[in-house]
Formats: sequence, structure tokens, C-alpha cells
Amino acid sequence: MSPGRALVKAKEIGEPWYRAQAFSHVGRYVERDALVVFRMAAKAAAECDDDYKRSAVRAWEIAGLAERELVAEARKALGAAVKVAECVLPFSSRSEAIFLLFNAAFAIGREEAGWVFKVLEAVCTEGEHWRCRRALRDARVMMEVGSGARDFFC
Repeated sequence: MSPGRALVKAKEIGEPWYRAQAFSHVGRYVERDALVVFRMAAKAAAECDDDYKRSAVRAWEIAGLAERELVAEARKALGAAVKVAECVLPFSSRSEAIFLLFNAAFAIGREEAGWVFKVLEAVCTEGEHWRCRRALRDARVMMEVGSGARDFFC
């Protein structure tokens, strides 16, 4: 499917979470106006019905922005998404949202991933929930080996 046709299809998606993911994917492939498409992804994310969704789904947008070398925009989106993710309740969902953003941050660079890692450590203690423990464990390993960005952003 052409990026233009995919954009038309993405606009038809009713659920904001999936619409944001679709726009983020299309933004990776359009020849022109990629930033406009990524802004559509951010707008769809803002329409989600809770902070987890509003923050976590932006991981796809952030990874796409970085892939298209729109690094300043990716950093700005990452900062905004992390700010929302820090408020997610319950803590288990907070750890999931921040871990997704941590993965996306690697697409920008190790420095950005390190910043999100510090946020994850600060807001999610290992004793709180198994998801917090898993997120911290996996993030530590990823920081040690210096790579992240799960394939599902592709």
C-alpha cells in the first residue's frame, strides 16, 4: 500500500491509540510532510482516554521521528510523553509506559535513553510490582549493552 493510501486509511481509524500508531507508521514512509503526519499521531495520542495511552503510544511517534532524523522534534515529544507517563497510575502501568518510551529514546540516542532510564528508576521501585521489577531489570541490561529500540516500532 502506498503511504498516501495508508494515510487515508489511518484517518479512518476511530480508536485514538491505533490511529496514533498508524500515523506514526505512515510518517516513516511519506515522501513529504512527515512532520505533519507525526503531529497527527501526537494529536491522536492526546485524544486517548487515559494517561497511560496518551503517553505510551507516543513511543511509536518518537521512534519514527528519530528514524526520519527529526531529532529535535523527537526529543520534544519524548519530554512531553515522559512528563505524562510520570503521572500514570497504577505504578505497574507507569512502568510499562516509561519502558516503552525508554525503548523509543534509544532511537534518538543513548543520552536520551539514559535520561528516561533515570526517570524509570526514580518513579518505579522494584518492590512495587512485578512489571516494575521487569522494566528496571530489562532497562539495566539494555543500558549495559547500549542498545534498545524493540523491533515492534518497525
